[in-house]
Amino acid sequence: MKLICLLLGLAMLFSACAKKPVYPEAPSDSTSIRIALADIPEKMPRFFSYTENTRRINFFLLRRNGKIESYFDACGKCYAQKLGYRVENERVVCRACDVSYHLEDLKEGIGSCYPIKLEGRVEGDTYVIGKDAILKGEKFF
Repeated sequence: MKLICLLLGLAMLFSACAKKPVYPEAPSDSTSIRIALADIPEKMPRFFSYTENTRRINFFLLRRNGKIESYFDACGKCYAQKLGYRVENERVVCRACDVSYHLEDLKEGIGSCYPIKLEGRVEGDTYVIGKDAILKGEKFF
């Protein structure tokens, strides 16, 4: 009985420490999310949230070799835990399982714990993600 109580207590402690990350709300209009390219540094993922009907969808942008890529802050394997990624030494690290990937490898990534690609495009000096594209990832959050 003591062992069960101890294990239950440890499970509660560890689950209480694992919080969903909170990011700044992405600037948006009625049809899209629009982020200034100047706000996206080279090789440093920039995390944002988009809120639709009280559901917060997290994502990040990455500038690599001058090109912008966008990803949901979720993977196909661990998304149910809703913890996303953290950044360490030019790597994104899954907060749920601790698997890490170098930023240079994300675009070609194949595997269950890679960040899920989010469709977006450059328009002038802005990176644009359509609301239809961001809402496709709602199920991960």
